[in-house]
Amino acid sequence: MDSILETLFMATADSGSSYVQILLSAASMLLVFVSAILLAHRNDLGWWTLILSVFVGPMISALQFDLLGLIYAIPLLVLPIFGLWRFSQFKLTGKFSREVTATSITGWSAVGMIAGLILLVALRFGPFLFNSGFLTATPEVWVMYFADAAIFASFVMIARGVREGWLLLALAAIADLVIYFVISPMLGMLGLYVFIALAAAYGFFLWRTLPAAGSEPVQMELGEEELALQKAKQATLDKMNAETEK
Repeated sequence: MDSILETLFMATADSGSSYVQILLSAASMLLVFVSAILLAHRNDLGWWTLILSVFVGPMISALQFDLLGLIYAIPLLVLPIFGLWRFSQFKLTGKFSREVTATSITGWSAVGMIAGLILLVALRFGPFLFNSGFLTATPEVWVMYFADAAIFASFVMIARGVREGWLLLALAAIADLVIYFVISPMLGMLGLYVFIALAAAYGFFLWRTLPAAGSEPVQMELGEEELALQKAKQATLDKMNAETEK
């Protein structure tokens, strides 16, 4: 078992806390992958899986090793909870599936997403923001922090029915993949990010046929008009039959 873990994650039980943190991170990303597959099919269970991924990764890591990590973990937990609430606004079409309507991305939503990413990265640095410790961070750390934040933030767009959220998830996974390949080529983590990117592409493909946000009321109006026409035709036929009998 140790040899397998060392091959996949370049860590063994002898490495102590880093070993646990790597496994927690891997478990969290595995749950993100499962969540993406479920949400690609507009399944509510995807949000519960994403909530679990935050608990397994950032939350447990903060509680186990550094409570200051809760500064980042708690806001991160709010994102899937928001997604669960936002999805509840869509019509339920099955036991857990939702009839998601497409929402186009706007300039304000893009600005909000960028501001949210900056805030998450700032929270990830935590106390290092106040002692200038973040200034010594390498470019790889900056890219990794932004990519990690984008992986979870992309689900805010997905929760609103914005199809481009899948593209953001794919790009974030690819960015993390490249960084891990450069600084620490752990096969396990590389494979997980590949699967997340593929799941994002799968979700982007499945969501190509989402109805527009304002399409349902139009369909209802057309249905009422057709019903009125059918009633008028039936009334005309009844009148003609009555005249024929006379």
